[in-house]
Amino acid sequence: MIPVWSNFLLEKEIEKFQKAVSDRNIMEGPVLREFQNCLKDILDVKYVIGTSSGSAALALALMGIGIEPGDEVIVPDLTFIATANAACLLGAKVIVAPTMPDATLLDYYMLDALINERTKAIITVDLNGRISCSRELKERYSSKGIYIIDDACQALMSGNRYGKAGTQSDIGCFSFGITKTVSTVNGGLVITNDDYLYERMKIMKTQGMESVFESDTYTYPGFNFKLPDVLAAIGLGQLERLDEKIEHMKEIDDMYQSGLSQVEGISFLARKENEFLWMTDILCENRDKVRAVLKENGVISRPLGAPLHTAPFLHMSGNYEDSVEMQKKLLYLPSGPDQDLKNIEYVIQVLKTHDVR
Repeated sequence: MIPVWSNFLLEKEIEKFQKAVSDRNIMEGPVLREFQNCLKDILDVKYVIGTSSGSAALALALMGIGIEPGDEVIVPDLTFIATANAACLLGAKVIVAPTMPDATLLDYYMLDALINERTKAIITVDLNGRISCSRELKERYSSKGIYIIDDACQALMSGNRYGKAGTQSDIGCFSFGITKTVSTVNGGLVITNDDYLYERMKIMKTQGMESVFESDTYTYPGFNFKLPDVLAAIGLGQLERLDEKIEHMKEIDDMYQSGLSQVEGISFLARKENEFLWMTDILCENRDKVRAVLKENGVISRPLGAPLHTAPFLHMSGNYEDSVEMQKKLLYLPSGPDQDLKNIEYVIQVLKTHDVR
């Protein structure tokens, strides 16, 4: 079967992992600091904090801005459930916002109707590398005391004319899971240019203490969100071939767009300048038929997950017809920084030689 995602751990990553172990750099130490500094330079931000996962990054960001039970957090209907779960677990009321017509992103124009005195944060999601409206929302709502957190877990190195994903909000969150462009096997990152938020999150990610070894002061409520050196070492190896990864994934997307442009029943969402897609997605007139054809020919595909408004523990506010329609049509094709281009050629050939309408 052709996998829907491929990102290998190569010899250099394994060597860096082994060196961290042999040097006894196991938990937070010089390897993590090097990894964080590399990403600080790459993303051009003031502060970065490694975390144990992308989900942990989201939770830490919400803790950093002081989310408490009763606060309201707005999230878009189309995102992975982790975006909402982080707020739910902190006791916040999660308000599901509609997405734009013919798009996968938060509908900027629908937000005023959702804002009230309890609104503490809006989480934008750069779904599949498409940049959401973080910059616009920060300009619009910061004076009202509303924080903008950007879930850029699927958008490392994507961006727009104003900068990279995650850098245009109060806090940006990233994931380094094995299904991401850069992987530490499991891990994440929060970024910010805000001194106050950084100082809070830096302490909160270690149980609210300056140091678990020497501190005798409990400054904030916190948790163990640390990213170990041994996993950061894998990330350093992955960063060494970051440019190569991106070019390969762009080539895959170009192949799909060129090869499938004339296939009836398949179309593409717009690609904007400077945006970098995590996976190639297509719109299908008959998504289930496309999936069936691919499966019959040994190809794994991935559907867009269920909209958040279907979760009974979240709070609905608006019309979700656009996200429901998008979920019915959108499909992810085999992608990834180590996906064999021969696999891409095969997928294209399968879709070109079968009726997928």
